[in-house]
Amino acid sequence: MWLYIHLISWVGIVVFTLVALLIYKKSAKVFTIMQMCNRVLYITVILSGIMMVQYSFSEHVVVSIFKILLGLATIGVVEMLLIYRKKGKPSNLFFILFIVCVVATVSIGFYLSGGRPLF
Repeated sequence: MWLYIHLISWVGIVVFTLVALLIYKKSAKVFTIMQMCNRVLYITVILSGIMMVQYSFSEHVVVSIFKILLGLATIGVVEMLLIYRKKGKPSNLFFILFIVCVVATVSIGFYLSGGRPLF
């Protein structure tokens, strides 16, 4: 159950971030709503990650710690990306970091799950 909550929350974060980046020029109010939705999803990702860490920590301690740090870094990059976009500063570097962090976090997450199918 925690795995599904974790995955759905990460998908939501990615979708809300991309929508916020695309919609900013049209509506600053919708951008702020997307940013707040992201922040709620951060909480669910962190809580579900805490609940799931017991399953991967016993077998892969170092990889689990790296995944935790990478997940927190991804959340930080998303926040910086949205804040830079809101202030009108160049955010290309943070967008590239966002893509790299998401791909790395998902890859390590599937490695820790042992490649087991979700359904």
